[in-house]
Amino acid sequence: MTVRFVVPRPSAPSGGHGYNAAVLRHWPGSPPRMVELDGPWPRGNAASREALRAALDGPEVVLLDGLVGAASPQLIEEAAGRGVRILLLVHLPLAAEGGLSDAERRELAELEERSIRASWRVVATSRTAADELARQVGRDDIAAVPPGVTTAEPADSHDPPQLLQVGSIGPRKNQLGTVAALKSCHDLSWTATFVGPVADPDYAERFRAVLPATRASWAGPLQGAALDDAYAAADLLLHPAHAETWGMVVTEALARGIPAIVGAGTGAVEALGSGSIHGLPGAAVSTGQPGPLARELRRWLTDPARRQEWRDQALGARARLRSWDQVASELAQVVGQ
Repeated sequence: MTVRFVVPRPSAPSGGHGYNAAVLRHWPGSPPRMVELDGPWPRGNAASREALRAALDGPEVVLLDGLVGAASPQLIEEAAGRGVRILLLVHLPLAAEGGLSDAERRELAELEERSIRASWRVVATSRTAADELARQVGRDDIAAVPPGVTTAEPADSHDPPQLLQVGSIGPRKNQLGTVAALKSCHDLSWTATFVGPVADPDYAERFRAVLPATRASWAGPLQGAALDDAYAAADLLLHPAHAETWGMVVTEALARGIPAIVGAGTGAVEALGSGSIHGLPGAAVSTGQPGPLARELRRWLTDPARRQEWRDQALGARARLRSWDQVASELAQVVGQ
């Protein structure tokens, strides 16, 4: 069976790109051939859609990244008509991205639903997302293959406590909500670092404008050893995203014994609890206003026993997180069915 993995060409670090690369590195046996396509995605343009049409022609099975394919149901339908089996890999539902108008959100949701219906199989990267897609589209066979994590040494504790947020700078990741919560805790001792590339230039400009009012800094996008160093310097991950399928940064923090505060009602709650037996190594808060995050953060900063409890829970979860070998094996099994 010939399998091709069609993905967007990376332009900045992201969880989706990290997932795609990791499953290929750990694929059991010979991995699918990766084909990277230039955007602009998810809609593409005439040239990129023609490249996508060509990428969907030839192999028996195409593992198709949803960022590339989910807004092009006609091309999926054409390929399916030729007998190509399309497995759509949904990292994040298209309509969940930040910075969209209501009309854009509705249009993308409709296109993605049509693509999901036309695909041979569908995989989401969390049980939370798989269940939501199943309710929206009416398919009861959407598989969940959550991300894995690479083992890492536990981070040390720091005085004053060091806070970290990792994610692309844009409305979905909610850095402005974090800044507002930090400002309300200005009377307490802490430092904070934001890491991530710009996803929305207008939002990033607002973020840069308010950042000097805090003791926080923005390190820009980091990868490899530099990102490892950022995690090693942290005591708590802040991830109050408005929408999230999983949130690989959460399990990357847990792999280092770092607890997290995440957005309630998102897949990040699933990620936070993925290795836990007794309670969450952190908390889930409403993200509509900065108040809930500020209150939870203040409790953590002023209560040494709570900090130790969360750290102990994170260290306990660390040994039970999913490996990339497990993830790649599960995805390969779905592809081979």
